[in-house]
Amino acid sequence: MKINFRYIGLALLVSFGVMSCSEADFEDNYYDPEKSVSASVEKLYTGLLYNNNLENRNTTFPRYWNLFTFQIPMLGTYSQTNGYSNGQKIYEQATAYNQDRWDYYYTAFISNYREMENHYNSIEDAEKKEQFRLFMETGKVHLYDQTSQMVDIWGDIPFSEAGGLITTGGDIVRPKYDKAEDIYTMMIDDLKNIADFLNSYEPIAFYKGAFDNADILNQGDIEKWKIYTNSLRLRLAMRFSYYDEAKAQTVVGEILNNPGTYPVVSNVDETVQFVARGEQLNSVLTHHGGGIKDATIGLTAPGYMVNDLMVPSVDPRLRVMFAENKNGDYVGVPNDWAGSRVTDSTQANYFSRIDTATYSRNDKFPGIIITAAEVSLFKAEAAERWAIGGDPAANYETGIRQSIEFLFHINSLNDNADGTNFVPEEAPTEEEITAFLNSDMIAYTGPSDQKLAKIGTQQWLNHGLMYAYHAWAEYRRTGYPVLEFVEDPSSTQSTLPPSRLFYPETERTLNTENYNEVAAEDKVDVPIFWDVN
Repeated sequence: MKINFRYIGLALLVSFGVMSCSEADFEDNYYDPEKSVSASVEKLYTGLLYNNNLENRNTTFPRYWNLFTFQIPMLGTYSQTNGYSNGQKIYEQATAYNQDRWDYYYTAFISNYREMENHYNSIEDAEKKEQFRLFMETGKVHLYDQTSQMVDIWGDIPFSEAGGLITTGGDIVRPKYDKAEDIYTMMIDDLKNIADFLNSYEPIAFYKGAFDNADILNQGDIEKWKIYTNSLRLRLAMRFSYYDEAKAQTVVGEILNNPGTYPVVSNVDETVQFVARGEQLNSVLTHHGGGIKDATIGLTAPGYMVNDLMVPSVDPRLRVMFAENKNGDYVGVPNDWAGSRVTDSTQANYFSRIDTATYSRNDKFPGIIITAAEVSLFKAEAAERWAIGGDPAANYETGIRQSIEFLFHINSLNDNADGTNFVPEEAPTEEEITAFLNSDMIAYTGPSDQKLAKIGTQQWLNHGLMYAYHAWAEYRRTGYPVLEFVEDPSSTQSTLPPSRLFYPETERTLNTENYNEVAAEDKVDVPIFWDVN
C-alpha cells in the first residue's frame, strides 16, 4: 500500500512515530519512511513495542533522558525514591521535559497505532485480517500500558481523537480531552475483551510466524501476552480501587478467582519485561544517546527508604540496591538536611550510592513492565480489603520474597560488558529472609490499616529506584509510606510536591479550545481522579 502524504506534518509525525533502526538485527522489523513509503502492520507493530528513533526517551528500558531528566529529578523527588538535596524550587516542574514526555507518547505510541489501524483496515483478505487481529489486540495492551502512565501523570488527556492527522488522511484534527476515569474504565473493560480473544485465538502457522518475528517483547508467546494483559488489567483495577471500589472488586475477583482463564504474573520467570540483548535492547552502551550508566551513576540513596525502612529491618535487598559508604554503612540522604550539608556530606562519601553492579553498569538490566512482586502485593491488598485472592499474609510474604529474588537475579545478569569485573552478590539465605520477614517493621501483624500500610510501603519500595512512575502513582493512591517533605517557601508554583504535572505549553497554544475545557484541573494541587486517600 502506498501512502500519499497530504501534509508535511503527517510525514513528520509518522517518521517520528515509527522510525527504523539501521543495525542488521532490527532493520527488517521496522518501517523506515526515509527508505520507502510502504509500511506494514508487522513493522509498525515492532516500532510500537520499541521505537528506535526515540529510544533515549523510552519509558521501559532505562535510558538517559527518561531517567536523568524526567523521572529522577521530578517523579523520584515527589516519591522519595532517590536521594536529593533541598534547595530553591526543588518541587517545581521542568515544563520543557513535560512537553518532551507528552510528545513521546503521541509520536511513539498513538501515531504508530493509528497507522497500524489504517493498514489493518485496508486488508481485504478475510483470513489474513482475522489472523492479523493478533497484532492489533496485543498492540493495544502495550498502548494501554503507556496510556495509563499518561493518565496517572496528567489526568484527562486527548485519546479517542488523538492521531487524527493520520486517520483523516491529512486533515488536521485538534483532539478533545477524554476524561481520565472514562479512559481507565474503557481500558479495564477492553483488556477483558483482549484476554478473551487471546484465549480463543487459533493461529495459522504462516501468519503466526510473522507475529513471532515482529514481537520483540514476548517473541510470539501467546501465554506471555495473556499474562501481560491480565496483570495490566489487575494493576489498573487496583489503581482506581479507592475511586470505584465496587467495579474494582468485581474485576479483581474475576481475574484472581479464575487463574486458568485469566493468568497473571505468578513467579519471577513470568516477569513482563524486555530481556536485554543485542545491540539495541541493552542498557549501558552509550550509542543510545545515554543509557543507565549515564543516567544513574553516582545517584545517592534516598533517606526514608534506607535509613528508616531498610536498615532497621535488615533488608537483604540493601546490598544489591546500594553501595556502602566509606565507613561500611548504608546511609541515605535525609530530606530535611540543608542543601549545603548534603553537598558536603556527598563529597565526603558519607552517603550510599546506587549499586553499580545491579544498576548503573549492568548492560543486561531489563526493560521491566510488570513484576511478580507487584502482582503478589496486589493480591495481598485485595485479600486484606475484600477477602479475594487467597491469604493476605502469604501473598504479602510471597511478594517480598519475589522482590528479593528478582533484584538478586538482575544483579547476577551483569556480564561485565564494560570490563568492570563485578562478582555477583551472594543470594540471601532462607534464615536471613525469614528473620527479615519476622522483623517488627515487616511482619504481617497488627490491625488491618497497619497491614495495608505495610503492603503499600513494600509496593512503593518494589518499584523503587528505576520506576518512579509507578512508585509515585502508588504513593498517591495508597498514601503509603507516610513521607514527610520540607516546604519550599521560595516557590510560587509548588511549595510541596505536586499531585500531577502541568499540561505542556503546546496544548495551551495549539489545542486551546479543548485545553480550556480542562484548564481548571491544570494545577499542582488537583489530584488525579483515583487519588482520593
